[in-house]
Amino acid sequence: MTDLIIGLPTWQLTRIFGIAAYLLLFAGMALGILYSYPFVKGKRKPAIYKTHMRLTNSGSLLALLHAAVLVIDTYTPFEWKEILIPFMAHEHPVLYGMGTISLYGLILLLLTSDFRQKLSKGLWLTIHLLAYPIFMLAMAHGFFAGTDSQLPAMKWMYGATIAITLMLLGGRVLLRKPLRRMTA
Repeated sequence: MTDLIIGLPTWQLTRIFGIAAYLLLFAGMALGILYSYPFVKGKRKPAIYKTHMRLTNSGSLLALLHAAVLVIDTYTPFEWKEILIPFMAHEHPVLYGMGTISLYGLILLLLTSDFRQKLSKGLWLTIHLLAYPIFMLAMAHGFFAGTDSQLPAMKWMYGATIAITLMLLGGRVLLRKPLRRMTA
């Protein structure tokens, strides 16, 4: 069993899990923003929510695997404390610390979403809005710490995901319903 684990292409798996996690989280985030658009109604709304949850759950699972494989990697092995405690990595502690914090943020988002009915709407929404800085931390972690980030395709991927996210968010702000004014 040990030979099987040691024989795994861990460095490639770590990169694949990290990139796939980022793309799934981006897609989940995009659907989460679309879900809040006022024209998303009827049968589409629950379908979008279900897909949003599947994508973010899958992305979070792959992010966990991305971190866990680093412990058994023989190319650049990490200790558990370097993965679990932000800014403790032997290399690029800030960049890897951002990855750790974004992973903890994902776990917080998933747990609070599971308990959404037990939380006040305001508290849940405040926590859920942390998805934006968490996504930015994950993007910065991947872009600056990723060994493939200098490849043109990867630069395009990060650029496109950020541009699409900003466009969706901008559209959401523009389509926001105006607040009702209280009259005396």
